[in-house]
Amino acid sequence: MTETPPFSGSLTRRRFLAAASAALLPAPAFAQAMGEGNVDIAIVGGGAAGIAAARKVADAKRSYVLLEAGPKLGGRARTLNVFGQNVDLGASGFARGDGTLAESAQAAGQGLVALPSGRRLFDGRREAHESGYDAFTAALGKARRDLLAAADTGKDPAAAAVLAAASGAPATVSGWSATAAAFLGPLSCGRPLASLSALDLALRDAPPDDTTGPAGMGALMEALGAWLNVQTDAPVTQITNAGRLHMLTVRNQRTPIRARAIILAVPAPVIAAGAIRFNPALPPRFANAFRAIPAGALEQVAFLLPGNPLGLEPNETVLARVGVDGKVPPALLRGHINGSDVHVLTFADAQAREIAEKGETAALALVRTYLGATFGIAGDTVKEVSASRWTSDPLFRGALAAASPGQGAQRRVFADPLQNRIFLAGDYVDTSGWGTLTAAWSAGEAAATRALRLVGDGPA
Repeated sequence: MTETPPFSGSLTRRRFLAAASAALLPAPAFAQAMGEGNVDIAIVGGGAAGIAAARKVADAKRSYVLLEAGPKLGGRARTLNVFGQNVDLGASGFARGDGTLAESAQAAGQGLVALPSGRRLFDGRREAHESGYDAFTAALGKARRDLLAAADTGKDPAAAAVLAAASGAPATVSGWSATAAAFLGPLSCGRPLASLSALDLALRDAPPDDTTGPAGMGALMEALGAWLNVQTDAPVTQITNAGRLHMLTVRNQRTPIRARAIILAVPAPVIAAGAIRFNPALPPRFANAFRAIPAGALEQVAFLLPGNPLGLEPNETVLARVGVDGKVPPALLRGHINGSDVHVLTFADAQAREIAEKGETAALALVRTYLGATFGIAGDTVKEVSASRWTSDPLFRGALAAASPGQGAQRRVFADPLQNRIFLAGDYVDTSGWGTLTAAWSAGEAAATRALRLVGDGPA
């Protein structure tokens, strides 16, 4: 999933810029074979990074194939029809000015719509006073400065330890400081600050999402990949170095695919779990780097909230002040989807894992508890929910990947090729924009550029 970047944007007194479709015309896929089962470039993974890479390779008129393990393209950008509305239960937007995703969408004839420029703070069941916005702004800004200062020392402690040392109190104290801590850790990365690298968080600096597709980001991703040479339901189980070629073993296919270069655009947790075997084995420094950035847990739950009781603008996001007793876990509310009664809550960490394990029964209980305690909305107002389960899905195994304490420098390893011919792409590759849809798209394009340089830019 694409989550709100933690350190970007500025906050105003009444809103804070939080660091939280026309059909595509068909075109030739440019997958002419070098021989049966042979291509110049094989792209593994059909999320944003894989789609971006495949489009660039196709534009260069090289032979290629895009292999997606699931039934359709999009990755963690997934649009579902929920309660009569197109709803994203994954990545829901991107930063228009950061990278080429917007340009690619417009060049493909896809419309784009702006997301609300601000997010709301709530405190005690109503919008926060100006002093609340000021306090949260100050807490978030101080956290950023403290993390940057810690990074400058050359050490990489847990983010929670940095913030506690700087404030002289635990980062879990109640109030706006605790809300900022929840926003930086669980609600952005799906893990508590105690398990996150201060360096990795300090290096992260991505603009907030301000744009989406009119039918949803999942629908936009599918449209951008509609004319590509794609094999769905084609999980790659092994990649073998055969000298000048690499061979990809695809489940239920008798003949391996041979490629001169590979773009590996599957989620980092999938690689870390060993779902794809490498022959020879993944080099230790790569294996260690993947283990150093475990996935967080973030799940989204859609539900109907009739009458827009919070008075939200369409697609507006709300962050509520963390409760004093700590009994109600933090969550992010994306409300009034496309002007409808559909709302979406994002839960993190333990609550997200509970949803992934137990499904919509657990999700319904969490939604009712949160709405009641945070906004005073009666639990029986919500009758039914629809929930994501990214954490338990073997094709994803969680949300974005963030470094553990002491491991913040490991992300730089992903800039290097594997076995000279395998180029990594995904939202985890960028050291500053990691965890965003824009970073995934840009990483796919960058990997394609390097693969094309290896195989040559002219026609096959």
